[in-house]
This record gives sequence, structure tokens and C-alpha cells, in this order.
Amino acid sequence: MLPPAPADTPLITLADVARTARVSKMTVSNVINGKPNVRPHTRQRVLDAIEATGYRVNPVARALAGGRQRLLSVVARRSNLPYATEVIRGASEAAETLDYDLVVMMIGGRETSDLSLFLRLSQGALLVQPGRSGRLRPQDLPAHHVSVDGPSVDSLTVDNYAGACAAMQHLLALGHTRIAYVSGLLAPHGERDDASERLRGYQDSVEAAQLSLPDGYLQHADYSSRSGEQAARTLLALPEPPSAIFAAGDAMAVAVIHAAQDLGLRVPQDLSVVGFDDLPYFRGVRPALTTVRQPLDELGAEGVRMLVALAEGQPAPLPPPFPTELIVRESTAPPPSPSSR
Repeated sequence: MLPPAPADTPLITLADVARTARVSKMTVSNVINGKPNVRPHTRQRVLDAIEATGYRVNPVARALAGGRQRLLSVVARRSNLPYATEVIRGASEAAETLDYDLVVMMIGGRETSDLSLFLRLSQGALLVQPGRSGRLRPQDLPAHHVSVDGPSVDSLTVDNYAGACAAMQHLLALGHTRIAYVSGLLAPHGERDDASERLRGYQDSVEAAQLSLPDGYLQHADYSSRSGEQAARTLLALPEPPSAIFAAGDAMAVAVIHAAQDLGLRVPQDLSVVGFDDLPYFRGVRPALTTVRQPLDELGAEGVRMLVALAEGQPAPLPPPFPTELIVRESTAPPPSPSSR
């Protein structure tokens, strides 16, 4: 049996492992990096020495030294943290199961050199809403990358159109005919993305129900709470305000509720509100938000599984859009009767 590492060793190094296994540092490096030119009994001695010493491989240091690393990156916008957190949670669980390290990088407004460094060290990158970052350049990305909610056909996504139609059918079934919509940030140049598909579901539902709505009932926003509040105040100030507002994101829907309450309206007695996402971050809101659930954690997990397959030379076909589910809670009800307005 190999002797244990000295108790007073402050930092176990590759040299300590080599000394314990009585081999060269190059041999230890070859074992760590999976090189085939090591005899089986020598490989086992090194593995026993690694366990005895408690040596831990630094994946970044190994990558910088040119070794094969099991490192993936997630890049997301700091401004949409509740959404990104759910994607990251699923990605983290999948990476742990597949024995990969995961580095999370939140993009803010300031450029940093770390972004390019860690992406280039990664076997692959999961990009969360890359079309809204304005920071990602092709030369920064590793060879393998998968996006969630991106403005391209190569992005993991959910059936946004069906989810929006389900929300609209719910409001129509309650008897609402004055339904306004607060859209998310649309992709430039008319590209199809999550926001455009949700908008299409709203517009097709309005047309199918043969509703005649004022132009002002469609408000364009950017998923933020501030834009949701501004849209709500504009809608509720119209000569004929809506009896229901469908917002393309939970943050905006919650802002609509707060704006309505500030104006003395009751939700859902005076105004019904529906969101989209079902983020745990907003589940403490009262009244509880009726919303369209999308499986963000599953998107993150599938993105990691695809990246690992690509990194290991396996095919990784893009799956079809994930299904959504309408979650009916307390923020929707039949419209108020004319006598109660």
C-alpha cells in the first residue's frame, strides 16, 4: 500500500503524486490526461497515489497546459437572472451526471477578457438567449455550442406558439373579448424566435376569435419589469382599457399586476393577467400568477447532453420544441360585468 500524504502538506502538487507513486511527473501527467502509453500496473500506482495524496486536478490549469479537459461553459445575461437560473440548474445537474465541470459566466454591460478565455478552454458552450447579449462573437466561441432561446433554427426551444394559444384560449373561455398583449423583445430583421412565436399565437387567436381590438392593445416591451409596468400603465389609460392582459414573460406579468394594484384595480376581479415561463422566482406573488410553464431546466440539461455528445464525437440532433403547459392559478377570472365597471 502506498504511504499517505504528509499531514502538514499545504497543497498537493503533481510532484507529490509522482514522488508517492515513485514515477516521473510526466508519467503522472500522462495518466491524468488519459494517454495510452502507460503500462497498466504503473497507471494503477499513479491512481492509488492520487487517492492517497488527495490530489485534485484543476481543469483550467490542465486546459492551459494543453490537456483534454472535461469543461463546459454556460453564458447568460445577468439582467435575466431568474430565467437563466432555471436553465443553469438543469445544465448543472446534467453536467454532474456526465462527469463534466461547468463554468457559468453572466454577461453584464462591461467587456471582460475572462469571457473569451474560459470559452476557449471549454469543450462546448451553452448560450442562454444569445440574440440579446450583444457580446458574443464567433471567434470567442468553442467549436461546439448550443443555444437556448436563440434567434435561429439551431436553438433549443419550447412550443411557444402553442403556449400562447393555450393562454389565449383560457382567457377567451372565461369570456374576455378585450385582451391586450405585452410582447417580449423581438429578434431583429424579422427572425423567428420565442418572442415572435408568442406574438404569432396571440395574433392568430385574436383573428380566429374574430375580435376587433384597438391598435394600442399590442404593446412591445423587452421582458423587463420596467417595460412591463410601462406597457400596463399605457394599456390601462386607454379610453377602453382591456379586461385581460397577456404578457410574454413572468417578470412583465408581475409588473402588470403591481401597476394595476397601484391604480386601484383588483386582480383578477377587475383585470385578469397571464404570464409566460412559470419561474419559481415569481411564485410568491399574490394573487398567484396564471402562466404558461416552459421546462427551462430540461432545456439546460438537454443542451449539456448535446454538448457532451458533440465533444465526444457523437451525433447530437436538435430535438423538436419542448411542450409547454398552462398553469391556471389566481390571477385570471371572468371579466367584470358592465354594471360593475
